[in-house]
Amino acid sequence: MASLTFYGAVTDVTGSCYLLECDATRIVMECGLFQGGWDEEKRNEEDFVFDPAKIDAVILSHAHLDHSGRLPVMVREGFTGTIYMTRATAELLEIMLKDAAGLMQRDVEWENRRRMRSGKELLEPLYTLDDVEKTLALCHPIRYGDRVQVSGPVEVCFQDAGHILGSAIVEVFLSEAGQHKKLVFSGDLGNSCAALLKDPRTITQADVLLMESTYGDRDHKSMEATLDEFYQVIQDSAESGGNVIIPSFAVGRTQEILFRLGELYHAGKLKQSAVFLDSPMAIATTE
Repeated sequence: MASLTFYGAVTDVTGSCYLLECDATRIVMECGLFQGGWDEEKRNEEDFVFDPAKIDAVILSHAHLDHSGRLPVMVREGFTGTIYMTRATAELLEIMLKDAAGLMQRDVEWENRRRMRSGKELLEPLYTLDDVEKTLALCHPIRYGDRVQVSGPVEVCFQDAGHILGSAIVEVFLSEAGQHKKLVFSGDLGNSCAALLKDPRTITQADVLLMESTYGDRDHKSMEATLDEFYQVIQDSAESGGNVIIPSFAVGRTQEILFRLGELYHAGKLKQSAVFLDSPMAIATTE
């Protein structure tokens, strides 16, 4: 009997991690960092409930760290299988994991200087760039729409989720004791009408549907209303002689904002003459 166990993104919206077992095959879907306050982030240091060395493969829906950020920990603790994802996710994953490892290293170095002065035990980063390189070597990109055998009786097919570049709805096909079942995992779904992404594909059949719901209790404004508000903020700032500072996710949201600013510029509505993107990670992602 196939089973699915939740190990993350439960009573929380980060740390996505699910264990799928079918016959003797063990597949981990997602392996994300817990993000937020101190209590949430301390959970990243806890041992996995399962043994990473006994996992056959990992299926990754997209590159955001709350879905991928603990993969190097799995590798450090013995995982040697294959990590399946789309090609664009593999490219983004390199940027994001290396950036995360660098930040962890700098944070630990800063904290250790303080600890040395007070004689406290020194800390180690959650993982290093070497762990990231070993993780990237296990990545196996596949194209949208291709149905691929992952391990044993488990096959996977990725469909466009429209969330960020490379994001996927995951179709998992299971065969056990002569029965065939289909599990669909939503991952994070994008809104329709995104500037740079296709709308999410519509999946019409599943035996089991697994969905994550970060904003499930909210009604979003229409894209037209959102862009009108965006323009009005810029216009008000221009009329008062000010600047607009926009904190933004480096992957996905930044590129959307740049595109919308370009639209306003070509329409003759953007009065400011310069746009500064102050994030090496966002620049690398945009390229």
